[in-house]
Amino acid sequence: MRWAPIVLIAFVVGCKGPLSVPMVDRLDEKSQAEIDEVWENMLTPPNGLDRELLLDVILSQQLHQHGVDSLRFISEKQVGDGLVVMEIRFDRDDPLFDEFSVSYVDRRGRELRRERYSREDIDEEIRLLTEMSADAKGEAGQTDELTEEQAARRAEREERARVMREVLEPLTRDCDAAGTTTDGAEMTSVE
Repeated sequence: MRWAPIVLIAFVVGCKGPLSVPMVDRLDEKSQAEIDEVWENMLTPPNGLDRELLLDVILSQQLHQHGVDSLRFISEKQVGDGLVVMEIRFDRDDPLFDEFSVSYVDRRGRELRRERYSREDIDEEIRLLTEMSADAKGEAGQTDELTEEQAARRAEREERARVMREVLEPLTRDCDAAGTTTDGAEMTSVE
């Protein structure tokens, strides 16, 4: 039974890990107070929970990211002769500085490209991708008669989906025959 919460987490968030979007949730006051109380319970007294139990509690509620006061997450990926550096920054007291950034630097460390995404940027892209997915599945309640604006939006989404499929093709190659994505979710075509 010790692994039940962890298995539940893996089932809920999939095999890709708990931080499924490059941004940390900002909690309401009540939820934050509950998380703060959990931390007090865990560390009063400081050694009250043994090593394994401390880790179990943190993993079961994703406390490494959920309800934290600040977070800085850096990941790197070697691409050709360059390096992609992705960074998530979160500060509970300063929401204007929540961000996800992607930088590409050459081997000398010179920045060749840098993109910064705010919380609003991330939320908007998630909304758009969700709509694109609904369109692909036919769940958007669309009719055959589209306004000019709706037709233009649909065409833009279809083009974005086409480019995304091309870029992501190496990840979907083996899944195409099975009809699933790399995380077990059903694949849908936007065409």
